[in-house]
Amino acid sequence: EAAHRVRTPLATVRMQAEVTLRRVERDENREALREMIRAIDESSRAAGQLLDHAMVTFRTDHLVVESFDFQVLVDELVTRLRPIAELKEIDLGWQMGKPALIKGDAILIQNAVRNLIDNAIKYSPTESSIKLTLSQGRSGIALQLIDQGIGFPEKDFELLTDRFVRGSNAQDTIGSGLGLTIADDVANAHGGSLELKNNTEGVGACVTFYLPLR
Repeated sequence: EAAHRVRTPLATVRMQAEVTLRRVERDENREALREMIRAIDESSRAAGQLLDHAMVTFRTDHLVVESFDFQVLVDELVTRLRPIAELKEIDLGWQMGKPALIKGDAILIQNAVRNLIDNAIKYSPTESSIKLTLSQGRSGIALQLIDQGIGFPEKDFELLTDRFVRGSNAQDTIGSGLGLTIADDVANAHGGSLELKNNTEGVGACVTFYLPLR
């Protein structure tokens, strides 16, 4: 409830700042307004992820387990987030394959995957690509995301899933340090795991979200 109440006035302030930016001519004033909009975006994103984290914290103790096609869930998220990626001229490489039926809390898993795709878009440079691959074995299903962004810092990989912890190389990008925490909590609640590593075939990060077959 607090997150909802914070985001609404922030959206109003952002809109007013954008309108004012169009009318201001002095460079120093325009730069100040851009910094204001950046701060508003950061606060709004933090409020949204705090809301996500609160929901995840509650639902991990009250899992609503149902059967669903993980592949369809990913496809719907890619479709929803593709316009955001296209604003940065980022290609979301994803192809539907065979059905991937699993049992789990679809709302939690959707939240986790959305945060992972959103993170990949956020930390990727313009005119790059993000590759999503879904693979299924006898014991479980793994969704792998490989981007061409800044990757993870070489030290303290294990701390990146802690709340509000961000990589030392991510300070220039808006973020709250909760996206990986949410995905890790959801994976653990389902007996799965979240693996973080850098892309061994080039620049960028490689994240694997693994869920066991129940």
